[in-house]
Amino acid sequence: MKRLFLALTLVAVFAFSAFAGVQDFGKFTIDVPDGWTAEQDGETVGIVKDDNSAAMSISVDTTDGASLKEIADEFFKELNGKNLQADNNVYTFEFTNANGVVSKAILSGEGSQYCLFVITGAENAPEEISKMLDSVVEK
Repeated sequence: MKRLFLALTLVAVFAFSAFAGVQDFGKFTIDVPDGWTAEQDGETVGIVKDDNSAAMSISVDTTDGASLKEIADEFFKELNGKNLQADNNVYTFEFTNANGVVSKAILSGEGSQYCLFVITGAENAPEEISKMLDSVVEK
């Protein structure tokens, strides 16, 4: 019985330690996993897997009176996007980044703010990216 409890405790500790902890970026917090580096540059936070196999950026900014559709259209045009789709005020599209890698953009918003997620290499870290997306908390 003691071994089972010890084993379960170790599994819980190692599962918990896979995420380095919650990091605060002013407008939101996010759980950044061990083996990833997060840095803020203005309104954008870049989170990169240390082996450069996956990355995510999160930009939170004001709409300046524009609709989410207008903002999505502008990013779509600016990034030379493909396959723009809308579902309940969430806009998604794909684009090829400057390194020739396909990335996915997800834009949503509420009130006078929008949030743009750009994900590259999701297939290389699907669980970590999913957990990070689930951990984002707007302040």
